[in-house]
Amino acid sequence: MRYTIATIFCCFIYSFCDAQTYTIHGKIKNLQCDSLLILKIKQGIYEGAKIKITNGYFSYTDSIREPYFVQILKLKKNSQTSEGKLTELLVTAGEIKILGDDARPASIQIEGSEPDYILKRYLKEDELLGKEWNALKTEYDNFAEKNDTLNRKKIAQQLNQLTFEKRIPLLKQYVFANASNVIGALIPNFCTLGEVLKKEDYLDMFNILSPEMQQTNYGKSVYNKAH
Repeated sequence: MRYTIATIFCCFIYSFCDAQTYTIHGKIKNLQCDSLLILKIKQGIYEGAKIKITNGYFSYTDSIREPYFVQILKLKKNSQTSEGKLTELLVTAGEIKILGDDARPASIQIEGSEPDYILKRYLKEDELLGKEWNALKTEYDNFAEKNDTLNRKKIAQQLNQLTFEKRIPLLKQYVFANASNVIGALIPNFCTLGEVLKKEDYLDMFNILSPEMQQTNYGKSVYNKAH
């Protein structure tokens, strides 16, 4: 994946009233199946489209108003049954390439969807903080089991600091950095902090967004979470 955070996003400030198109071009080595299922997830609604593969190449085009998630599933030959996921991505208007080797899943790369890159980068950074939180939570549980109140309180304080001084600020930093781009409105809807975020946090993030992004479906969802 390639990225330049401050540059390409001007192309995403488009009218969300007008549908555009995206095209996925795939070139995957060692792909044994002869067809794929493009599973589109639009605001909780699932749509599917079956496409053919020719010598590891495939292509798919569809209309789009706002970015949405796509899972690409491998289908068994002469069947509608899935035999595993090839990849998943956040699609946006334009040309998107999927390259790699099915024998080495880690080699699969997605090029051309800047929102996909930024969302996954945020989730990766938050995942690292989440692993740190889980390790502390294990310590907390051990002290709680031993009725060690003093150490349990110390760990509880560290857990709160990690959540409220690192993870939530990280989320808001990404919203602020992308306030005029749809990814800024999208990230609060797909973060892993839903259980700890308060209405005030969602309102704060909604107010960070530009007026145009506040009017997107993702922006409206952030607003609804704040009320």
